[in-house]
Amino acid sequence: MRHLETRSLSAMGPDSPGLSALAKKLRLAPDHHVAVINAPAGYLDRLIPAPADLFTALNESTLYDVVQLFVSNAEELRALGAPAIKAVKPGGLLWICYPKGGVTSGATDLPATPWWTKRDVLGEFTGEIGYKPVAFVKIDETWTALRFKKA
Repeated sequence: MRHLETRSLSAMGPDSPGLSALAKKLRLAPDHHVAVINAPAGYLDRLIPAPADLFTALNESTLYDVVQLFVSNAEELRALGAPAIKAVKPGGLLWICYPKGGVTSGATDLPATPWWTKRDVLGEFTGEIGYKPVAFVKIDETWTALRFKKA
């Protein structure tokens, strides 16, 4: 099996004064237009201070510098994945966040590692429009974020 070219970004991110450590880890910048979709309770508070343009719903006529989508299972991914991907502007960042532990933990029907993206439901969305996974970060003890970029 061929492994995806990914790397952990636990200590990376832009040098953006005035942003939270989590916002920096996600490579957010103060001038970014950001959509955070389906976030768990309390998550947005952890991004503060965050970019000024932070939205929790997608506007179909708007493209975003960063779209961060939280999905708990394959059903949510199927329902929310395509609109989230289409909302990323060219050169923008797409983060798809999923529960750590995968099927074995009982937390989700998605596998535990980012390697599932090539052969599972996320690959259906990202591969069709030319996105590939490039890195992942630990959001917290519950969530992992996988970053994609246009191939």
